[in-house]
Amino acid sequence: MRTTFSLAIIACAALAACSSQGEKPDVAAPVQSAPSSFIPATNVVPTGGLGPQQLGSRECALFLWSKTDATQLIFFEKAQSGTATMKLGTETVNVVQTRNSGEIFGQFLTEQGFAGPAGEQIVVSVVPGDQLDGGQRVESGKLSITTTEQWTTVIPVLGVRACQP
Repeated sequence: MRTTFSLAIIACAALAACSSQGEKPDVAAPVQSAPSSFIPATNVVPTGGLGPQQLGSRECALFLWSKTDATQLIFFEKAQSGTATMKLGTETVNVVQTRNSGEIFGQFLTEQGFAGPAGEQIVVSVVPGDQLDGGQRVESGKLSITTTEQWTTVIPVLGVRACQP
């Protein structure tokens, strides 16, 4: 019993020492801005969305939205086109498919690589989800964008693979 009491006193003393090391709870910590060297990484984060996309009869496409703002469609790829349209920062750009791997996900594969107009390397990775009438959900996914300065920005996405009858 004496050991338990001693351990309790030691724990209380340690907790008191941790909480009293110059902490001022009513004083806000200063906000530090990101160094300018982070600009290549932040410039590729989508601002805004692509807007509505059209599918013709019997066409299929992959639609990806930013998980942090599900109102913003940021990636659109028609099946078997070899290209996609996406948001890179404030710009809407066309990217060219450079690789395809992973598991079959309808008319797509779960890992795709693209090259951007300024040399960006884009990797789209998706985890298939529930089947839908005419398509399938993307349970989770990410868009990884590596700039020519070798900064990689990862954007969590959600989406759907859908076909027009």
